[in-house]
Amino acid sequence: MGRVAELNPNWLREQSHEPGQVDATNLQRLYTPRDVDADLSAIDCSVQGEHLVVAFSDGHVARIRTDLIELRLGWVVDEEEPPAPEPWTTPLDPFPYIDWADIGWSADDEDTDAVIEFLSAFYRHGYVVLRNTPTTEGTLRRITDRLGYISGNNFGWIFDVRAEPNPTDLAYTSIELLAHTDQPYRQPVPGIQLLHCLRNEAPGGDSTLVDGLAAANALFAERPDLHAALVDTEVEWRYDMVTDTVVNRGHILEYDRHGRYERIRFNTKLDGPVLRPGADLDGYYAGRRWLTEWLNDPAHQVTFRLEPGDVMFMDNHRALHGRTSFDSSKGHRHLQGGYIDHDGPDTMYRLAIRRRRASMSA
Repeated sequence: MGRVAELNPNWLREQSHEPGQVDATNLQRLYTPRDVDADLSAIDCSVQGEHLVVAFSDGHVARIRTDLIELRLGWVVDEEEPPAPEPWTTPLDPFPYIDWADIGWSADDEDTDAVIEFLSAFYRHGYVVLRNTPTTEGTLRRITDRLGYISGNNFGWIFDVRAEPNPTDLAYTSIELLAHTDQPYRQPVPGIQLLHCLRNEAPGGDSTLVDGLAAANALFAERPDLHAALVDTEVEWRYDMVTDTVVNRGHILEYDRHGRYERIRFNTKLDGPVLRPGADLDGYYAGRRWLTEWLNDPAHQVTFRLEPGDVMFMDNHRALHGRTSFDSSKGHRHLQGGYIDHDGPDTMYRLAIRRRRASMSA
C-alpha cells in the first residue's frame, strides 16, 4: 500500500530548481516570498519517471525529484545524517582511539572510511581520542582548521592548560577537577572542545569523561521532579576577573520544544539560579547535587591518561570532562586547548558520505 502525503503548494514551489529559480553554484533562491502569489496553488501535477511535475497558478512549472520529496517527508533514511547518540554509563570497549594519520592533514590525503569511522564514533559516544599527532606547540591550530571552524574565546584561539602561579581559571592549577562542561557563560557556549597533550610527566593528572546525556536520562528515570526543576530553573553563569567579565543565562538541562535533548551546561564553580517567584530552588539544588554525585561516580566515568600526541575531541554539549590532581613539582603537564563549532564536523561527515557513495557507484 503506497503512502499518501498532502504537500503545501508554497513548499513545492520552493523545491523548484528550474533555470532562473536558484543560483547554479550555491543553490540559493533567486526570488523572495514577495515574488510568489499570496494565493499560490498547484493546478496540475503528475509523476513522470523519477520526477513530480507540478504546474502552479503563477505559470511556473517545476520538476522535483521524488526521492528528495520522500527524504524530506522522512520516508527514507537520510544517509548523510550523522549517527544518533548512544548514551553510555560504563567505559566503552574498545576505547575509541583513532589514528590521526588515517584522517590526513588535508582532504587530498584523507582516508574517507577513516573519517567516517572517526566522526561516527564521535556522534555516537560524544568523544574520541585522536592519536599520533605531533607534539609541537601550535599543532592544535592545524588540527582545528582541518576539522572545522575554530571558535575564539576569552582565553584566546588556542590556550595553554598547565599549572600557573596566578591562574585565571581552576584548569590552570594542579587540583582535581570534577566533571564539568566548559564555558557555560559564553554566548554561544562552545560546541566541541579539543585538548592536545604535549607533555604529561607529572604523577596524576588522569583525564575523566562521563556522558551528560546518560546522566540526564538517569535523572529523569529516577527523579522526574528533580529533572523538571533543572529544566525549568533559569541559571546565570558568570566568569568575572574584573577586567574580563562574561555572563550568560540558560538551564542546566536543555531540550528543544519537541522534548529532544540539546545540551547539558554543568559547571558548579560559577553558576547560580536566577531568583524568580515560584522557582523550585529546593528541587534545583537537589537535582544539581544528584547530578554531581552521578557524574562523578567512577562507575559511570572513563578514566585514562592522555599521552603526548593524543587529542581529546569531545562534545561540550554532552560529554563532561575532568581530571585527577597532579604534582607539578615532579614533572611537567602541558596541554593546549581550543574549540570548534559543530557545523565543521557535520559538513565533513556529509561530504565524506557523498564521496563514498560516489566511489561505490562509479
